[in-house]
Order: sequence, then structure tokens, then C-alpha cells
Amino acid sequence: MRTLRRQRTTQLRIAALMCAASLSWACGEWSGSSGSSSTAAPSDGFLDLSASAGGVEAFEATVYPIVRQYCAECHGLNQSPLFAQTSVSGSYQALTSQGKVNLANPDASRIVVKLVSFAHHCWSNCAADGATMSAAIQAWADAVSYGSGGVTVEGALASGSQSLGDGVVDTGSERYSGNLVALYEFKEGSGTVARDTSGVDPALPLQLRNGVTWLSSWGVVLDQGFLEGAIGPSRKIYDRIANPSFGTQQYTIEAWVTPDNIDQGGNGPVRIVDYSGNGRNSTLGQAQYDYDVRNRSISGSAIDGGQNGQPSLRTADADQDAQDRLQQVVVTYDQFRGRRIWVDGVFTGDVDPIGPARLWNWDANARLSLGQSDGGWKGQIRMVAIYSQALTDAQIQQNFEAGVGERLLLRFDVSQWMGGGSAVEFVVTDFDPYSYLFCEPTLRTPNPNGSRVANIGIAVNGEIASSGQGFATVDTTANSTKQELSRQCTVIPKGSGGPTSDQFTLIFEHLGGYQNVVVEGPIDPAPIPLDPDPRPANGIRDFARLNASFASVTGQSRSVAASTFAEVKEQLPPAYDVRSFATAQQVAIAKVALDYCSALVDGPDRATFFPGFDFAQAANVAFDTVGERDLVFNPLFDRMVGDALLMQPTRAEVRSALDAMTDQLVASCLSSGTCDATRTTAIVKGACAAVLSSGAVTLH
Repeated sequence: MRTLRRQRTTQLRIAALMCAASLSWACGEWSGSSGSSSTAAPSDGFLDLSASAGGVEAFEATVYPIVRQYCAECHGLNQSPLFAQTSVSGSYQALTSQGKVNLANPDASRIVVKLVSFAHHCWSNCAADGATMSAAIQAWADAVSYGSGGVTVEGALASGSQSLGDGVVDTGSERYSGNLVALYEFKEGSGTVARDTSGVDPALPLQLRNGVTWLSSWGVVLDQGFLEGAIGPSRKIYDRIANPSFGTQQYTIEAWVTPDNIDQGGNGPVRIVDYSGNGRNSTLGQAQYDYDVRNRSISGSAIDGGQNGQPSLRTADADQDAQDRLQQVVVTYDQFRGRRIWVDGVFTGDVDPIGPARLWNWDANARLSLGQSDGGWKGQIRMVAIYSQALTDAQIQQNFEAGVGERLLLRFDVSQWMGGGSAVEFVVTDFDPYSYLFCEPTLRTPNPNGSRVANIGIAVNGEIASSGQGFATVDTTANSTKQELSRQCTVIPKGSGGPTSDQFTLIFEHLGGYQNVVVEGPIDPAPIPLDPDPRPANGIRDFARLNASFASVTGQSRSVAASTFAEVKEQLPPAYDVRSFATAQQVAIAKVALDYCSALVDGPDRATFFPGFDFAQAANVAFDTVGERDLVFNPLFDRMVGDALLMQPTRAEVRSALDAMTDQLVASCLSSGTCDATRTTAIVKGACAAVLSSGAVTLH
């Protein structure tokens, strides 16, 4: 958890601070332009941010006497947190910065729970002692008017507080909605049907199956369930897109999704948006870190019989486009570029492996579904839209900027630090039962003064959230009356009050010329070992890393093994644990390795990779000396194994195995009389594949 501690040596001089923040200085007092507070100036000329009236005084009058009397023996001397030390402000800081009190629910405070539930050093009767402590915390909350006008965070560069009730609905940018076929916004919040709100007849409602649950802020959660439309109304998708007579032969799928994890789809893509019947017409799926798109067309018929829209268009493994956070995923198909994928308004750059073609072989009796019937895909879906046109880049970006779900605009007052009328705005969503989504912080000030704005933290009910502080990296200069500070979003855990009463406050390290150092607090040790079972010291590269490694060490494009990789991908290792490795996986690895080695040996790069080796000689001549064999074996070892590496085989060990293999292959060609240059090339490919598919490359 973040803790906030004032460092006097880092404070700026008071005269500079007053000028930068447009504050007035007179008669030994400073006051913000809002006139909301005043604090005596320290004699050394530094601004003391921890001296503002409110929480410290209330703490001193309520909780501090109790902890000082009964807890000082440990927590006043050497046991963290030091919330019973002789310094009142130090005790306050220690108690609040580590989340030991809960002003919204005093009984849930950690220092109360420790007494009541754990009998932690009670001084009389544990239940009675807990009640005494809880009553003192309640008195503290009453003294600072908690829950009736906001929350203060003492000793910090803090904004005014806001709750969801203070927000106004943010309509965002206007969405592009031309040529809609079906639209699901999931505003219902209850019931068993998700309505099609496109206004295009016939309406295509989706039935919620197997326990799909609603989100209060518009959306559905798929854990074991899926949503499914009937065949009859689903026909409108075929008619408007694929019908040979009047279909557009182009389309767009726009989905706002939050995958539950990036492990799902490791044994083959799991479906997110699917329009299928007798085979798949169109599918957007997830395969671990990748998004996978299938589209059935007449040009694909020769490849998979026209049934399942293969080969897939899949985002590059190295890009890891699929993440377990809210994302806009857009798939377009047209007669010029085929399939394309966008994530968060940005084209991924992946190229359709087959050319565009008519969609005349789509199954007219398909039905639309979200998720799949066996619960294969897990996550949240916030919106799905299907269009009978391929949206342009600008239209996709427009919809991304418009956002999704019920979005509230919260305005956090920072006029005390930046001058009158200054605020930081956030777009906030009640994200799920456990968290809020904070997006797009924007500074608004009539007097941008060129001061630094850095390290924005979000406090819930006066406590810095322990996770999700995605704006801690913000570091910019105030130079505009309306300035976007970040385009990102972050997820903040809900407080004990929930959406009806949680109070939010912004904390800054730099704002308006003021500085308050942010210090990372100690991380509590895990109560039990996270993984008590012994694990192997070595792991095995999964299918994506194997493919990337093979391409890297051979210097070949991944496209040379695309078809084989797609064929055996589900047979390759899905995880890193070497204990899960099976014989079938080694066979699959060898197939992919042979593709890369064939491309290397048959291509123009072989002269560079194997300098000096004569591929035109017969095998019995090309490998008849140690020096000739070195021209093949040494480059393979140097590029794929490496010298003096812990746990790797030595050059002599690899050489011995390759010599034995080559002797056997040369002997067999001598007996058959086919020791020509073709056999020479085949032996080099075999040696390459043997090293590339060995544990020297696959294990790590």
C-alpha cells in the first residue's frame, strides 16, 4: 500500500509556492483561493502540508488516547505499524497509511478485528475492548463529518472528495452507428434476455444460458454460461451480409470485452462472438494472449472444405494483444483487404493469410451466440455491435473514444493547489462487484502555470487503494486550460461502502508547484507459501515462445512454418511446467523445427549460416572430414546452444550425437547408391532439426 510522508527537505520555498499556486500570503498565514483552510507558516519558510486542521486533531481526541495507553508497549516502540508512538502526527500517519482503520465501517477496522476475532493483546475483555475501539473510531468519523461532505486525506496533496452520486452521466463522443445489423448494450441489469437495441427488424434477442449474470454498470459476466439467439431472427445477419443477391459481402464485429484470464484458449481458440450453424460463418475468439478470427468464404473452401473459416487470422504472439482488462476488439471483413483486427482503436498489423472473397457459402441457418455452450470463454462483455459494412479506421477510432457502459464524470477540486476553478476530471464506471474503472484523467484550470503534475494516486474512503494505481506514472507539465493527463484506464478495488457511499480522493506527488514525496510502504509477507510443492528448476517454452525462438535462431520468417504450426499448435506445450511434457509434443516440435530448417537450408541464407560448406558435393564426400563437418555442426551449436551456459550440453556432447547421426545417414546412402547432393542437403536439414528441436532450445 502506498504511504504518504512529508519530507521537509524536499518542500519548495514558500514564496515560490505561493506564486506558482496563485495563493495570497499575508500576516503570517497562507490561504487557498477557495478560502477553505488556513495554516500557519513554519518559521523556516517551508510549507507544512500535514498541519491542516481536521483528521489529526480528531484522531488525537478519540482513538489516540486508547492506543497510546494500551498499545504503546509494542506499537509505540519497535513493532510496525507505530500507531501508538509519542508523536500524534506520526501515529496518525502510521495508522491511516496502512489501512488499519475504516471510517465507513468502524467494526471492520483492522485494529478492531484484531481484538474481537483474534484476541490480540486485549487489555480486559476482548469483545468489550473491541467495542470501545470501534466507538472511538466512530467518534473520529463523526468529528470529520465522514460520509456527509467528503473525506480528507491528511498530510497529502489531496483533492476534494467525490462519490458516484456526485457524478454526471458522461455521454462521451457520439458513436458511429450506420449500417447496424444488431446491437447489445446490456442495460437491462436483470432478467433472462439481452435485447437487440439496433432498431433493425427483426429484433434478435439473446437468451442468457447457464447462469450468466448482469453487471450493474451495463454488461454481462460469463463464467460457465453463454448467450444465444434463435435461428429465425439470426437470419437477418446472413441476409444483410452474405446473401448472394443483396448482401454487402462485408461486415464488422465490435466487441467490448474483459477476458477473465490470458490462459484460456491454450488448446484452441475459445469463442467470444460466434455466428455459426453447419460450420462457422464468422467467429471472434481468444487463444491465450491472441485474438483469433475465422471467416467462411468461397476462397477458403479448398482449405477446410468451407466449414469452419480456416485458416484463422490471429494476432501475433509477440504482441500479446489480448489482455485481461477492458478492451475494444473490432473485426472487419471486406472485398479488398479480407479480415483485419483492431484493439483499442489501433490496427494490429496482422495480415489475412487468405485473400478476400465472396461470402456466398455462409450457412443461412446459423445462430448468433456470445461465449460458447461449454463455458469455454470466461469474462465480461460490455457491448457487441454487428454492422453490414467494414468500418473505416476513423469510425473505429470514433467508437473507441466514445467508450462503453454507464460512465460518470467526476470532478475533483484542486483549486487549493492550482487556483480557483481548477479540477481534475475522471470518467468513472462501476466496473464489477469488486472494483471501479477510472479513465481519462483531464486537468482543467483557468490558470495553467507550467507546474509539474505527477504521480496521481486514488484513495477510497481516505485510504490509498492497495492496487490498481495505474496513474502513478503520470508526469507532465500544466500548460493548457484543458489537458489530458492520460488516455489509459485503471481498476480500483471497491471500499466497504460500495457504490452508494464510497468516497474517492486524488493524491498527488507534484501539483501546482507543491511536492509531497510518495513512499512505498512495506509489503506484508504471505501467510503461507504460495506454492508449497517443490517445482522443477527448469521449464519448457510454450507453443508461442517455441515458434518465436525457432524463427529467431534460424533467421527465418514465421510464415515459413505457418501451416504446420497451425496444424500442430494444439499438440505443442501449453504451459511452462516441464512435468506436463509428453511424447506427442516432441513430435509436434520436431515438425515445426524441420519447416524452419528446410527454409534455411533451401533458401538464400544458407551460405551465410554455413559459410564454406559445399552443398553441391555428394554426401560421402561432403562429410568425410572433421573440418567439413565443423562447417555445419559449429554454426548449429553456436546459434542454437551456446558455450559455457549452465545446464546446456557441451559442444563435444552435441558433436558426438551429430557425428553418430551423420555416420548412419552416410552409411545408408552408400549402401543404396544414392549419395548425391540431395542427400547432403537432407543431412544438413536433419542435423539442424535435431539441434533446434532438442532440449537445448525448448527447455529454459
